[in-house]
This record gives sequence, C-alpha cells and structure tokens, in this order.
Amino acid sequence: MDNEMQIVASHLASAPVDLGAIFSDLCIDYSEQYIATGESAWIERNGDRFSVVVNSSEPEARKRFSAAHELAHYLLHRDLMHNDGDRMMRHIDRLYGLPVDNPASPFTRQHEVQANRLAAQIVMPGPLVRERHSAKNDVAALAAEFQVSKLAMEIRLKTLGLAS
Repeated sequence: MDNEMQIVASHLASAPVDLGAIFSDLCIDYSEQYIATGESAWIERNGDRFSVVVNSSEPEARKRFSAAHELAHYLLHRDLMHNDGDRMMRHIDRLYGLPVDNPASPFTRQHEVQANRLAAQIVMPGPLVRERHSAKNDVAALAAEFQVSKLAMEIRLKTLGLAS
C-alpha cells in the first residue's frame, strides 16, 4: 500500500487533482455510466482486477468525490473484498436514501467514514488547499478550482482549521 499511496501523492501537487491519472497509474478500471437504480458509485473486484463505476447522471463535483471515495476504499479496504474464485465482489455506495438503502457489506460505517476522510484528502490536498486559501479566501472560487462542491470545500476548510 505504501507504493500506491506514493502514486496517489505524486498527483496531489495541482488542482484539480487528476483522478483519471491516479486510476490509470494504479491499474484500476474507471468508468462513468448511467445507473438508473440510484447508486452513486461502486467498487468491484473481479479476480485480481478492480474497477470503479460512477453514476454519470450526478453533478461533476459529486462524481469526483464519489470516484475518490471508491479509490479510498481500494487503498484502505480492498482486502475486505474477498475473492472467491470466479465470484465478483461489489460494494455499492448510495448518496441519497436511508441507511437501510445503503448496505455496508463488506464495509462498516467506520469504513465509510475513513473512505470519506481520505477522499477529501485526495481531491482537496491539505497543503494545496492551504496555499490556495492564503491566495484567495473565497470558498466558491476554491471549490471551483478543486472541482468540488462548495459544501465539501467548506467542510475541508473547517477540518484544516482555516474556517470556523
């Protein structure tokens, strides 16, 4: 995992972070597809290969965060996605709906929190956010630069101690 985190870190020097390049460098298949059943995204294991699918009908900022969230599951939790021979293993994330609509298997609520935290660190790297924030103290402009939602940027700024 250390080598993979170094690969991710090598892409965190400019905004917006190039998630496609990270997926490519990690040999993770990435696609955006219309998902009529309401899922935001999923990560899937098929043998030794992993793929991430993001719902193409969601706003760009949501797609980016969903992709980073699934990437975080890969980096932190992929060992929980057991490979039973030819059986494919898929973990689905739904942004909207009740908790019962978003089955955690094989991940727990804590795994989801960890994935959200790492996803925020990937799409809004702390050093880069601090640098840009000192240059322009404008949440909407920062959100646009990092291609995230204004709410995601507000939360990240609070997490970094840059806003109250």
